[in-house]
Amino acid sequence: MSVRRHLMQSGTLAAMLLCTTVPAAQAGHEVPYYPSFYPQEIRIEPLDPGAAAREFSNAKDPLHAHLGAAPQFSGEAPSHLKSVASLRSFITVSVNPQRAQGREARCRTIENAANALVSHPDVVPHRYPITPYHADYIGHVDRGADTKPTVGAAADGGASLAVRAQNTGSEDMVLHRLALHPTNWDVRFDEVAVSEVLRAANVGFNAWPAPPWIKEGWFQAYHLLQPAVSGAADRKHADELYGQLVEADYRDQAERLNITRDLITELTHGCDRAVIGYRLRREFYSDDFSNGIENIAVDSQFGFNSAVVLRTLKLKDLPWNGWLRLGIDIRATAAWNPVAGFTDAPGRLVWAIVGDDAFLAVPYNSLWAPNRAEVRPTEQSTRQSIRVPADALVPEPGTGRLVPIGAAASAMTKVVYRVLAASFQDGSEMETADLIYPYAFAYRWGSSPTTAIFDAEVSAATSLMRDRLKGVRVIRVEESKLPIADLVFTYRSPIVEVYVDAIPTDEHEDALVAPPWSSVPWHVLALMEAAVEREIAAFSQSEAKRRNLPWLDLARDPAQRDKLRALIKEFAAAGYRPAALESLVNAQAATERWQALDQFVEANNHLLVTNGPYRLRSFSPDVYTFDVIRDFTYPVGLGTFDFYAYPAKAFVTRVEHIGNRILVTADAEIALKQQRDRRIVRVALKRDTLREMLPIRPVARYVLLGENGMVVAAGGASREGDGRFAVSLPPNLPAGNYTVFTAIFLDGNTINPTIGRMDFRSN
Repeated sequence: MSVRRHLMQSGTLAAMLLCTTVPAAQAGHEVPYYPSFYPQEIRIEPLDPGAAAREFSNAKDPLHAHLGAAPQFSGEAPSHLKSVASLRSFITVSVNPQRAQGREARCRTIENAANALVSHPDVVPHRYPITPYHADYIGHVDRGADTKPTVGAAADGGASLAVRAQNTGSEDMVLHRLALHPTNWDVRFDEVAVSEVLRAANVGFNAWPAPPWIKEGWFQAYHLLQPAVSGAADRKHADELYGQLVEADYRDQAERLNITRDLITELTHGCDRAVIGYRLRREFYSDDFSNGIENIAVDSQFGFNSAVVLRTLKLKDLPWNGWLRLGIDIRATAAWNPVAGFTDAPGRLVWAIVGDDAFLAVPYNSLWAPNRAEVRPTEQSTRQSIRVPADALVPEPGTGRLVPIGAAASAMTKVVYRVLAASFQDGSEMETADLIYPYAFAYRWGSSPTTAIFDAEVSAATSLMRDRLKGVRVIRVEESKLPIADLVFTYRSPIVEVYVDAIPTDEHEDALVAPPWSSVPWHVLALMEAAVEREIAAFSQSEAKRRNLPWLDLARDPAQRDKLRALIKEFAAAGYRPAALESLVNAQAATERWQALDQFVEANNHLLVTNGPYRLRSFSPDVYTFDVIRDFTYPVGLGTFDFYAYPAKAFVTRVEHIGNRILVTADAEIALKQQRDRRIVRVALKRDTLREMLPIRPVARYVLLGENGMVVAAGGASREGDGRFAVSLPPNLPAGNYTVFTAIFLDGNTINPTIGRMDFRSN
C-alpha cells in the first residue's frame, strides 16, 4: 500500500490550535462512525507456555491469543485453537578464528556446521540471510533456494566439530552428537531474533520514526552480519553498498537488486559468520464459535505483536467492544518511556496499544500504511533541488532551538502532510508545538556527544531524520465536518510541509523520514528531559547503565513517579516551557498543560499520556489493562485496517515463454466466511475474484537474471484480458541463457510467496 499524495502550495507558519472540536455527546452503537478500535478493554498477562495452554481452556475467562513462544499442551492442541506463523529468528554459525585459519578453512567449517542443523518443525534450513518472510525475497530466490548439503561436505555432517552453543535456544538446533566445549570450540551456533537485530540497529521501537526499510532483508542482513566481517576490504565495500541503498543511489530496480545481491556477497565472502536457517514463531489464538476472536491479521516478522494487528482483532460475540485477553511469553523488563524504552516484546506490545504513530507497518510486506498522517503529492523533478521557504523552521544542533532557515536554503524533496489531530489523554488539545517539538528534542539530545544532554540511543534512532531534515512549517489548518444525526463533529487537520535532503525515489519511503508527528504531548517530553537533566533517570538502558541511574519509566517506578510529580508542580507554578517553544507557547498555556498532567497522574497513577486509541488503566507485574478511548476527538475509526485481515495468497500455477513475453497463470487462496468460521479455499485467480466483498488487487513482479547471475531487468507485469499476467522482456536481449522469476502478490501479501521460474535462451 503506497502513501497517498496530493498537491499543496506553501503558506505561512501558523501557531494555531490543532484540536478537534466536537459537541458534548455520548457515543452510541447506532452511529455510522465509531472512534477507535474493537475491544473496549485489552488485558495482557505474562504467561509461560504451560500456563498459556491451561488458560486457553479456562471456561470462565478464556485466553484469546498468546504471543511469543507456542503454548505447551499435554497432548494435542484443543480443536478450537488455530495458529499463525511469522519469522522469529535467524540461525547463524560463526567460526572460531583461532581454529580455522584463512577464508577457505572457515568456509569449509561453515559448510560442515550447516549440515548439522537439526530437523525441527519450526526450523527451516536456509543458507541465506534473506528469507521468504522478507518482501525482497524474490530478488534473491535463486540464492536462497538451495538448502541441501553441498556435494563434498564432510560425510559425518560436522560430527567432528566442537561447538559452543551461544544461547539456550541454539542448543536444540545442533545435533546431539556434536561435542559442546566452552573454550576449545570450532563453531558457535546462535539464534538471533529479528527484534534483536533491529534493537542492535537502534530502529523499530518506541515513538521515533522507523527507517522505511526495517523489514527489508538486505537491511537486516547488514546489521546481522556486518559486525562479524573481519576483512577490511569486505567491510569497506559492504558499508559502501549499504550507503548506496540508504541514499537511493541507483538508476532503477535492476541496479538496486544488484546492489543488494552484491551486499550479501560482501557480508558472507569471508565466511566469518553465516545464516544457515531461520526459526518460525507459531502463535495460537482461540477460534471458538462464541468465545473466540476473528478479523485475524499477522505481521510477517512480529506475528501478533503489531499495531495494525491489534487494530483489527475483535471478539466473535461482539461486533464492537468486548474484553480481549492476551498472554505473552515473557515479563516486561524494559522501561516504559516513549523516547528510548519499550524495547522488549511486552514493551513493544504496550506501545502498539497506547501509542499511535504517524505510519504503521503493513503486516505482510515492508510498506507502511497512513495512520495519523496522510501525504499529499507534490510535483517536482527527481534530480533537481527545490528552494526551502525562508520561514521554515529547523532546530539548532545541540540546543534544539527552532530558528527560521533563512534565505538560499535548498532541499531535494518536499513532503506535504495532512495530520489527523486529536486531544491527548490528559485533556490537552493538540497544538503546533506538539508537532514541532519532537524535531527540537531529537536535535538537542542526539547531536552533540560531548555534552551532558546526549543519549547515544536517541542519536542513533533519530540520525536519519537529523541527516535529512532541511526545514518544517505548518502552513494552515484544514477543517472538515462529520454530520451524524443531529450532531456535527468538526475536525481540524494541520497541513505541514517538511523539506528533506533525499532524492525522491519512492513515495512511501520519502514520507517516513521525518513526519511531523508525536503521539506524546510536548509537556511530557519536556518533563522527561528535565528528569534526565536532573539525574532522576536516563532515557535509554545503555545510558542508565553508564551513568548508574534508573531507566526512565513513566508508569512502573513509584519513586520516579513521585519525583516527576514534584517537577510537574514546579513547572506549573513557573509556567515552564522549553526554550525552543517560547515563541509558540505562552506561560499561561504552559501552566494549564502542567495542571492537566498533574490531574491525570492523580487519577491514573502514571504519566503515560498519549493521543492513541487506548489508555493504560492499571498495571502490575502480572497484568496490564488498557481501556479504549471512545472519544470523537479521535479521528480513526472501526474498520480502518480491516483490509489487512485474512490476506489472500497467490499460487503461480503456470509460466509460459511466448515470443518476447512471459505469461503467468495463478490461483488464489482466500478465506471464506461461514457463519462465525472461515474456510480456506483455492480458486482460479480471475478479474472478478473477490476476497469476501473486497476486490482483490494483484501486483505481479518479475526478476530477470542473466547467466552470470546479474539482474538484467526487474519490474511489474500487466494483466491480460484472460486473467494471466504478462512480463514484457527487454528488447534486443543479448544471446545467452536467462532465468526469470515471477510472483503475484495479492493485496500486497508477500509472505512466503510461491515463485514461478522459467529458464530460456535468447538467440
